[in-house]
Amino acid sequence: MALTAALRPAGDGFEVEIANGGADPVRFSTATMLGSAAFDLADAEGRPVPLGPPPMPPSDLAAGLVTLAPGESTTLRFRLGELLPDGPGSGRRLRFAAAAPPLEGARSGTLESPWLELG
Repeated sequence: MALTAALRPAGDGFEVEIANGGADPVRFSTATMLGSAAFDLADAEGRPVPLGPPPMPPSDLAAGLVTLAPGESTTLRFRLGELLPDGPGSGRRLRFAAAAPPLEGARSGTLESPWLELG
């Protein structure tokens, strides 16, 4: 199961493309891939910078189930103001680092993108 995540700026926010580069379909939940809970932010020296409080996950984690066939992808969108209310800041780095919750028949664990340099 070769899921990858790519983070890129998009308009007034960011997009994360999750792609299945493997040979088999992959099923996972995006229910906990929300707001600040789905990201790591670091300052110019690489020290973690706290993001705002995480949103409450939905009560039904299966509601966010996605199945990607080999070669398919899905895109998650996040608004800048929700993630970085004080703006990107000079020298900061952001990455997508979200955990897919354990659900029967679905992939679980953390999915990380490469770091994206901000400002």
